[in-house]
Amino acid sequence: MIQFNSTRETVAFLARRATWGLAPGALDEFEALGVEGTIEFLVNPSAAGVADEASAWADWDFTYDRSDRRTSRAQELQAFDRWMKRLQTTERPLDHQLAWFWHDHFAVSFQVVRHLPAMLDHLELCRSLGRGDFRELIRRVTTDPAMLVFLDGATSTGASPNENFGRELLELYTVGIHNFAEADVKAAAVALTGWVVQRRLGFDARFVSRRHDDTPQTLLGVEGVHDVDTTVAAVTSSAACPVFIASKLGRYFLGDIDNPTIFELGSVFEAADLDITALARATLTTGAAGNASPLVVSPLHWLLQSIKSTGARIETESLIRALGLLGQVPAQPPNVGGYPGASTWLGSSATAARFSIATALAGATPSDAPALVAARASDWSALADLLLRPTGFSEPTLDALNGLDRFVTTRPGEGALALALASPDLLIA
Repeated sequence: MIQFNSTRETVAFLARRATWGLAPGALDEFEALGVEGTIEFLVNPSAAGVADEASAWADWDFTYDRSDRRTSRAQELQAFDRWMKRLQTTERPLDHQLAWFWHDHFAVSFQVVRHLPAMLDHLELCRSLGRGDFRELIRRVTTDPAMLVFLDGATSTGASPNENFGRELLELYTVGIHNFAEADVKAAAVALTGWVVQRRLGFDARFVSRRHDDTPQTLLGVEGVHDVDTTVAAVTSSAACPVFIASKLGRYFLGDIDNPTIFELGSVFEAADLDITALARATLTTGAAGNASPLVVSPLHWLLQSIKSTGARIETESLIRALGLLGQVPAQPPNVGGYPGASTWLGSSATAARFSIATALAGATPSDAPALVAARASDWSALADLLLRPTGFSEPTLDALNGLDRFVTTRPGEGALALALASPDLLIA
């Protein structure tokens, strides 16, 4: 449990967990909304008058040719730049938090897909459907060209069913390990045969009936499963599905929560007919009530929240290099299990990189930015509040800040800001 002693502490917690950072002054606005108002704004921004967003790549018309490596690399950088800028500027941060959760959940990697438009379509699918009907999300992901390539669904035929996607559909995407048998993997593999990706015709997915085995299968006790729709219906009707998804989303936002909390969130998700927005609202409400635990901040969240708080101006390639050093490059999860987690992010190499990157962020912060002004004035309370820690820095961090030689950097306050950004205080949300 986490004890909150004020509305400001609670909404700062919500901001750390459910946004990509707040610009100076935005925490005041959340505090004015109150806890329930902040949750409602995050979960239902349309009701607050925030317009829907188009894809970050919607207005970008380009022809992708991987054989032209120089041009394709420039396009990949531009795609990344558009994505990161959207995360920093969006007025609908929870939409993109959920999209990132699903990106990690499905863990499709550009290094495997190797086709930029298909990868961007997959990421946009995670955003556009990431707060709606879970059944529809799974249905679309199952026949998504990027996923068909990533887990070999495009080569799966009735004569030779490939079990890769069927296994991950059950183990990682819907019901979780120990809630299915090998026979279920085989049944799903057979039912999902026949899909191909037409690489020469726009990288589109198409169903080819002659490559499909339409023999009815029994999947998770459901008979008559023979295609995508019946497969999705079978796995999402399992009693394990709402609990499994609630556990993953709950731990993403709340940290190490107990089983009663997971089952309670699972019940909410099931009662809401697997509506993801309902689950997100219940999860944030649970966290705001203090039912959460300290959570190690991922590199992407740490970096973007630091940029938002300081106003630092960082070039696209520098962002990519920084995330590579920290162990979390967007669109490149290392395996089907997703990004590695705290064991990697707290390692010695990542720690050293974080101090180096924090120094670069402080150096790129405008001189009139409130964070640098506070650091220059040794106003640690104001600095901590700007970094979404309104309770202040820990005693060890304060000792380090007070003992810092202010004359070792080009600008007064720059060293203190770098130290604050790299401190353990900002590694825990």
